[in-house]
Amino acid sequence: MATLGLSIELAANNTKTRNFNKLLDHLLEKLQQFQQTYQETIPIDTYNALFLTRVFTKQFAGNLTNKEIIQQFEYNDNTRGERLIESLLYIMINTDPNLNYSCYEFYVEALNTFLVLLSTQLQHARLEQDNYFLGILMGKFGNRAEAVVARLLENVVEQKAPPPQSSSVMYTAYSYFFNSRRKSSNPDTDGMPVADRSLLLLLLLGTQSSSSDSQNKWVESYRYAIANLSDHNVVSSDIDGCDRRMHLISFKGLFEIFSRSLHVEERMLLFYLILVENESFRVYVLSRTDPETIYLPILKLIYESIEGKTNYSQVYILMTILLMLSQDDVNNEAIQKIIVHNITWFTERPLLKSISLGGLMTLVLIRTLQLNLSHQKDIYLHTNCLAILANMSTTMSDMHAYVAQRIVSLFELLARRHMKLAAKGPSDDLIVYEDLLSLILEIVNSILVHRLKHNSQLVYALLLKKEIFTPFDLHPRLSQVIQNIEQVIYYFNARVAEANLKAPSTSEVLKLIEQASRTWSSIKLTPLPDLKFQYEEEQDSYEFFIPYVWALIQRRTFIYWSEEKCRALESYRLLNMDQKEEST
Repeated sequence: MATLGLSIELAANNTKTRNFNKLLDHLLEKLQQFQQTYQETIPIDTYNALFLTRVFTKQFAGNLTNKEIIQQFEYNDNTRGERLIESLLYIMINTDPNLNYSCYEFYVEALNTFLVLLSTQLQHARLEQDNYFLGILMGKFGNRAEAVVARLLENVVEQKAPPPQSSSVMYTAYSYFFNSRRKSSNPDTDGMPVADRSLLLLLLLGTQSSSSDSQNKWVESYRYAIANLSDHNVVSSDIDGCDRRMHLISFKGLFEIFSRSLHVEERMLLFYLILVENESFRVYVLSRTDPETIYLPILKLIYESIEGKTNYSQVYILMTILLMLSQDDVNNEAIQKIIVHNITWFTERPLLKSISLGGLMTLVLIRTLQLNLSHQKDIYLHTNCLAILANMSTTMSDMHAYVAQRIVSLFELLARRHMKLAAKGPSDDLIVYEDLLSLILEIVNSILVHRLKHNSQLVYALLLKKEIFTPFDLHPRLSQVIQNIEQVIYYFNARVAEANLKAPSTSEVLKLIEQASRTWSSIKLTPLPDLKFQYEEEQDSYEFFIPYVWALIQRRTFIYWSEEKCRALESYRLLNMDQKEEST
């Protein structure tokens, strides 16, 4: 890059010349003037000073230790870093980027600079290592977290493109070093740099560790700010009685952004973050009458990622979103009644012309579980699949024949593998398969207890494969739930036999099952506790999220970071690349 040589030379000589400190002092003076006086057009020398500081700081962050960065910034004044962050926060919170093109470009540069300051974290293999700028932000500016969240989220929701450029060309240092703004290869992040960078910064600041007291204060304030966001369509009387500050945004606008662009991973991550923290938004999502608008994009992304064995980080988040949504029984009931048609991306059964949204979700989860067991063998993934199915089990009704077949076939597959492992003696894999068998059996039992009369297809599928349950009649852990399932099989098998039909057709057997189900009572079954799973974010979740967010930032082409020096991304690469190689 054109600035690399200059940056290296500047860093090497700065202990003697202090040219960088003079540049920084000049910038801080200009930013102070900007705060004190209204400026509709940003002075070129202010923009240039900010741009050059960002360029040189980026090279420092990539090539110097934390101690050396402090030496570069704090010579003869140990408040420069703090004053720079305070000024950037002021710009971020108080400047209107949409006022004119000059303000827009300046605002984008402020966001770029903020990301560069935090990029010291990107260079460290250990996320707990000291980070000069991140430490200042989290230690000294926790009281700004609410305002930062509100403004960044407002930028994201507005999704505004840059204002038109005036006829007079603003010739800046950026123009000197770069002939033209590089075009991103990603069409989703080209036209709205303020919205896109605001989103990345919002995610980065919201997924940090809370390992120290100062960091914990920042994280708590930041997450509290997200939790306090409220829909601007809420009735004013609902707010008047509140004793807490609330920032108002459009839940409808936010939801529409998510539903049409969940394939953009940073938007997916924001959906996850707000869903976890903000109960009001979670209620809004669950109360919508068109759940397919969010479910179908999620299911499509999971299905295609698993089929292609790519981007497991994205799959993890999408599965967690489904788990959170499945915790609501009213929502589970609703998706069983919504019929979707001609799902072209579901290639497992091309002739599947229509199916309930809940049925499609069951098929995608079973497919995910099976491919995961064959390739990646990730316990989190298959446990999550079964947890979602378990949460849905009490509301499953009018099950499609293919869904019923796949549920029974899943048990058959797991049973076969379990028996092979059992023949070899005790092992960790045997325990895993025993856990999976127990879960799938309890899911089937839950459907039979709560919705047998509405699931003739499942009863029929069990009758067709009744022999697969016999080997587990005496299993110490599985026998009780097996007895319940076999009780159902025995009852309906006897009713079919009593009809004394010769070579009965499928429709005839189903009719007999429907008739017999009218006199069936679940009292015949041994009561078992209902399965319910809740999602709780792990204390060390930052170890997953921080590398993921930095990978998304690094993937964008607006700022270049050397892959070799991005040590924080090692865990992300291991998850998304090495495991793909293992599965091929």
